[in-house]
Amino acid sequence: MAKKKTTKTSGKVSLTTKDKKTLGSIRGLADSVVQSAERGRAPHVDIPSRSLSNVRFNQSKRIIEMGTGKSRRELFNLGQARSYMQTLLVGSGCKQLIEQGKTTSIRGLFYLLKHTIEGTSEETFDTQSECDPVIEDVEVSLDSMREELHLYAKNAGAMVGPITLVDSGDEIDCSRMGSGGYSIPSIVEEEIVQFKKNSAKFV
Repeated sequence: MAKKKTTKTSGKVSLTTKDKKTLGSIRGLADSVVQSAERGRAPHVDIPSRSLSNVRFNQSKRIIEMGTGKSRRELFNLGQARSYMQTLLVGSGCKQLIEQGKTTSIRGLFYLLKHTIEGTSEETFDTQSECDPVIEDVEVSLDSMREELHLYAKNAGAMVGPITLVDSGDEIDCSRMGSGGYSIPSIVEEEIVQFKKNSAKFV
């Protein structure tokens, strides 16, 4: 009996332009840490401040924008070492997701990264609420949206009415979705959701 021929797949992931840009930003963050260490300086990451004192209203665009203020997290600062570690850990986790072509929830990332640090009894993260702000810090540091980090939050909201859209190739008429409506997904980027027809007066 002839031996069945099998084809091996390389498993190589095809990265989008956004994926490559986000990976470049993550590598840039890591490179800046390495360069600081090589120059004999304390390894650190600078995080844009998300406090009210660091926002301003852009009159011409009529939007609220983040200012230039930043806070620094250093490895050798006892009060900052944990948050420094967590920031790089989240960046590493997102890099892994992008390179593998996978997407997970913010809770999924928490469980992916939560472990006991070798040689200690310390956990990388104690709770989900400790991990979420670090994810937001990485988002603003890389100037990337959560979806570009291959993360998503839970679905929120529903849509019903004279709106037709395409979701991942499927055409959806929101006027025929019954009383429950169309559940708005957490990822609504233009390559996922496209509006085809809209006669609604208010959304």
